[in-house]
Amino acid sequence: MMPCSPMPYLGRNSFADIRRSTELMLKARKPQLFAKFISETCSELESIIKLSHGVFDKFTGDGVLAFFPDFYSGPDAGLLALDAAQRCQEAFSECYKQHRRSFATVMTDVGLGIGIDYGPVHLLRVAGGITVVGSPVVYACRLSGAPAGHVYVNQPAFEVMFDKHGSYCYASKSSLDIKHEGNILCYDVKLGKTRFNAAKPEWQQAHEVSNNSGELE
Repeated sequence: MMPCSPMPYLGRNSFADIRRSTELMLKARKPQLFAKFISETCSELESIIKLSHGVFDKFTGDGVLAFFPDFYSGPDAGLLALDAAQRCQEAFSECYKQHRRSFATVMTDVGLGIGIDYGPVHLLRVAGGITVVGSPVVYACRLSGAPAGHVYVNQPAFEVMFDKHGSYCYASKSSLDIKHEGNILCYDVKLGKTRFNAAKPEWQQAHEVSNNSGELE
């Protein structure tokens, strides 16, 4: 169980936004068909995030919020967050392909725009669940305004990601117009072709040791 306290935790926050979600809903042949598409897509995204040692926070109606705290996701949380982001984009495209018959018109520029930021956040218990608050959450959400199929990373997340894992990913400079702020610098980041094996988080190592000890008894 993750501890909840007023102390801040460092972590990556990721927000995936379904680009053109309103138009997508309007083009559904029946509300029930759209609801089934969204439900199955959200379930798939949640599974990917959890398998990447991330924490699925919530579905917002047209996107999902997840976080990858260092203490839980482990020393390679940055790579895990980026890998999960790209696999979520691929999963959305596949789900949309499988549900083409649910829409009167199939748009070719629909997909997930994903934003990632890094910094101190607070974990809170709200309505029986865990959520996260802090400015990195805000900027992850704002950067999810990236074009479909792209992952925009804010400056703090870029620095940490490339200082530690620069050999596994590449980036190009971009910018995004943020309401009331103007254009901000961000980085369009992708994983490279070099395979990586993420280090296991401490809690997973301890769990495996405990299971092995139990088998020996």
